[in-house]
Amino acid sequence: MSVEMLLPEVKPGIGMWSCRLTVVEKHNVRTAKNSPMKFMHFILMDVAGNKVQAAAFQGDIAVIDQRLALHSTYLISNAFVKPATDLRYCVDLNYQFVWTFTRRTLIQDVTPEDAIDCALLLEAGTKPFRDFYDCHLRNEKISALAAVVQKLPRAFIVTDGHQKPAWDIVLINEECIPVPLTLWEDFVTSHGTEIERLLEEGDHPLVLIERVVVNLFQGLTLATRFDTRLELNPTGERALLLKKC
Repeated sequence: MSVEMLLPEVKPGIGMWSCRLTVVEKHNVRTAKNSPMKFMHFILMDVAGNKVQAAAFQGDIAVIDQRLALHSTYLISNAFVKPATDLRYCVDLNYQFVWTFTRRTLIQDVTPEDAIDCALLLEAGTKPFRDFYDCHLRNEKISALAAVVQKLPRAFIVTDGHQKPAWDIVLINEECIPVPLTLWEDFVTSHGTEIERLLEEGDHPLVLIERVVVNLFQGLTLATRFDTRLELNPTGERALLLKKC
């Protein structure tokens, strides 16, 4: 019988383990840079807020993608665990391992009583706007919860003679402090167009953003990265309070 563990206890070589995790992110299927191999990344979180990045490859992608629902909780066993060779792929520096899911990975549903409330844990990891400058000095990626109040006119930026989609939106927090956020390239189509539609309808959507960078060129601004996560209208107590502001 397997022993249920928190993420920091799950390491290569241990046997008969299981970990209760909720799915907080599902990325798009991508192709490796130097080969035709396809892969899909998932970010999972345990009840203590520890996170791990897992990957499914090739023919296992469709099976794992269908099995794992966003924000659902599972008891997972028999994943392949290995040290992260590149810390850029560590979503939690306190757990420097990555997982691989295959068809043999055991993924079990849990009862509603054992489900992890990821909204509360994700909100707890956000930074107040007043800390953004210090985060920049430490070269630290940040997470934040905010409301979108405006889309600025810029639609693209020219670099090396090529146009790249770049939309600017203005965020505010509970203190009504404004901070611009630049949505780069894929984020324009995946999230920007929906944000624009909601603003045109008179709504001010909430956004939970993770792993964005702070820039100080012409004032303090935020910008998305290749690994940024952006969730529209998240749930949770803080989100509900911000929506009422």
